[in-house]
Amino acid sequence: MRPLSSYIGEDLILIQPSFLKREYEFQSSSGLLAKMCFPKFFSTTAVVEGFGEKYEIIRPSFWKSEIAIKKFGYDLSFATLTTNFFRTKGSIDLQSGKKLNLKFGAFKRICEVFSESEEILIVIQNRFSFKDKNIVTIQKSSTIVDENPWIIMMLWYFLIESKKNGAGAS
Repeated sequence: MRPLSSYIGEDLILIQPSFLKREYEFQSSSGLLAKMCFPKFFSTTAVVEGFGEKYEIIRPSFWKSEIAIKKFGYDLSFATLTTNFFRTKGSIDLQSGKKLNLKFGAFKRICEVFSESEEILIVIQNRFSFKDKNIVTIQKSSTIVDENPWIIMMLWYFLIESKKNGAGAS
C-alpha cells in the first residue's frame, strides 16, 4: 500500500455509498483505501478495514467525549482522541507519546490536523450532499501520518458521531 504522504495534492474522498447503511469508504482516484462499518444498527463501535490491518474505534465511556482505537480483537487501545467542552479543538494522543492537534470549523464543516510544531498535515472538508461526503487533502508529508493512516478514519468517526448527536455537538 502507498503511504498517505504520496497523495499530497490529490483529493481523497470519504463517502457513505448507501444512505440506508452505516458503511463508509475512504477512496482515492486509484481505488478503495479503507472501509468503516458499524456491525450493529445502534452500535457506537466501528470496524475499520484497510491499510493492511483491521481496527475497532470505540467510545470507552458513555460519559466522556473520548474516542479510542484498538486493533480488532484486542482489548488495549493505542490512541485516543479528546476534545474540549465546545468541541472546537482537540488532540490525538498516540501510544508513542506523540500528539496531533485538531481544530474544527463552524458546524464541523472543516477539520484540520496539526503536528506538535503547528504545521498543518491534513484538512477534511465537508461537502453538502444527501450522502455523507468529505474531501481529504494531505497538505504535508509526515511520518506520523504514514505510520498511522487510521487517523483519518478516527476523525471521520468523530464527525459522524457529532452530526448524529445533533446541534449540541456542533
